[in-house]
This record gives sequence, structure tokens and C-alpha cells, in this order.
Amino acid sequence: MYAFLGISMKLTEHIPLLKILFLAHFSFIVGLQKAPRITTLLETVDVLLDHNATFICEVDSRPQADITWTRNNIQIRPYDSRYLTRENGQMLIIPNVKDTDNGEYCCIADNGIGEPAKSCGALQMKMKPQIKRHPTNVTLLIDSKAVLPCVTLGNPKPDISWIKDDDLVKISDRISILDYGALKIHNIKREDAGQYRCVARNSFGIVFSKLVTIEVQAPARILRVPKEKRVPFGTEVKLECNATGNPIPTITWLENGNTISGASIEETLVGQVILSVLRVVANKPALYTCLATNHHSGGANTVKATAKVTVSGRSFQ
Repeated sequence: MYAFLGISMKLTEHIPLLKILFLAHFSFIVGLQKAPRITTLLETVDVLLDHNATFICEVDSRPQADITWTRNNIQIRPYDSRYLTRENGQMLIIPNVKDTDNGEYCCIADNGIGEPAKSCGALQMKMKPQIKRHPTNVTLLIDSKAVLPCVTLGNPKPDISWIKDDDLVKISDRISILDYGALKIHNIKREDAGQYRCVARNSFGIVFSKLVTIEVQAPARILRVPKEKRVPFGTEVKLECNATGNPIPTITWLENGNTISGASIEETLVGQVILSVLRVVANKPALYTCLATNHHSGGANTVKATAKVTVSGRSFQ
């Protein structure tokens, strides 16, 4: 019995020491623990369409923190096939980014000690320029208005310019580029005819539209009218009539309002001007009319000029 009491007394003597050791061990463990802290904060990530986006959220934590991710304040499920996580959740990967992936992404680290740590960043999809609506060939009447469309996509928003026949189109009071990229031309002139293409560029690339043509048409117009003549009976008369237009007009001659018979007509085309020469023998006084006609986008157009031929040396009833 005395032996048992001796052992008990010895253990009792060491209880304060055990208590001290336990408290010291507990304090050491507590000292090793700390609330999570995000050492690499999330930032805005710019990514091209169909490329991968990566968010990195490095965490300093004891014990290791559990990391969850949210998109627009909605938690991303751990096994959502749209996302990949690496490095114990500290890395979020979004493969083949689409338009619908834009938004705010946050990582939240929690180890049960203190407040969870949180950091957020944005995903902004960037896009090389794309032309969604190309211009088309147009045929216009002179002095009318032209609008060539060029609808584009891209982020940042592409800058739009236009090229005509390999030269940059110069903006003026008559020519402008609208907010949505279309080229607008007031009071179309002959010199506006040519081949055009739209150019869209941003910091990620440049794209050209297909090549299109503006054709400028003009109503028939007589440039040189036949002149009145007084000639002896039986003399061959030469009358000239020059006309222009786009399409090139056709010229018809009339005698007193009727088709001429027994006359010679010679025509020559110089550029967009048709030269017509009528040769006829003057056997009686007559009115000779030059008719110039063309068909254009505005319809048909006919202009005329008339010259009087007087015959001397014989009386006419």
C-alpha cells in the first residue's frame, strides 16, 4: 500500500509539468494556424474568342483553405464540365471562350479560421474584326444617293475605313462613313464610279470586305445639236448630232416626225460620246430631228434636237 501511495505522489508532482507541456503544444499549434489570405489577386482577363482564359488565385493559409469559384455571384459547381480547376482550386481555366462567358469571376478561400478571403476579376472577350454584312454592287443614277453597308463585329469596336480603286476614300461634305460603318455618298458623280471595299481593324487584327462596284448611270444628253441649213435643191446635206449618257444612248433620226428613207447614217463612239452623222439629199424643206435614248436605273430617257433644212431653187407647194 505504501508503494502505491508513493507512485501516486510522484505522478501528482508531475501534473503541473504535463499541463505546461500541453498548453505549450496547444499554443504552438494555434500559432501555426492563420486565416486565408489571397496573395495573387484576380485581375481583368482579356481573351480572344475560342481561346482559353485562366484566372489565378494564390492563397496563403494554415491549414489549407477550401477554394470555391463564382461567376456573377453564382457558385461554379466543382464538376461543371465548362470549367477546369488546377493547383488545389487556385487556378480556374475556361476553355474555348464564348460570348456567354463574359462576366465577373471570384475566388473565395475558407479554412474555418477568421473570415474567408475573396478576390474578383472580370472576363472580357476580345474579338478580331468580322464583317457580318458585306456591301453589294449598286447601279445608281447620277446625282442620286449611295449607301454601301458594312456591318462589323469585334472587341474593341473596329475602326472602319473604305478603299476605292486601291486608294483611301477621303471624307468630305459629300462623302461620309456612318456610325455603323456604311459609306454614304450624296449627289453621285461620274467620278464616284469604281470598285470599293470596307476595311475593319482593331488591336487584334484587320479584315477586308468583298470587292463591290458602284456603277453611275446618266440619262441621255445631247452635246452637239444639228444646225439649220439652207441649201440648193438636190444638194446632199450633212447633219451632226453628238450625245452621251450611261448606258451609251442610241440615236435615231426623223424627217418631219417620220423615219427617214434613202439616207446615210454614220456613227462613231468616242469614250462615252456617240457621234452620229446624217447624210441626206435635200429635195424639199424638212425638219430633221435627232433622238437620243437610253435605259438606266431610273427608267427610259429620250432627248431630242431639231434642225430646219430649207431648199432653194425650186418652189414647193
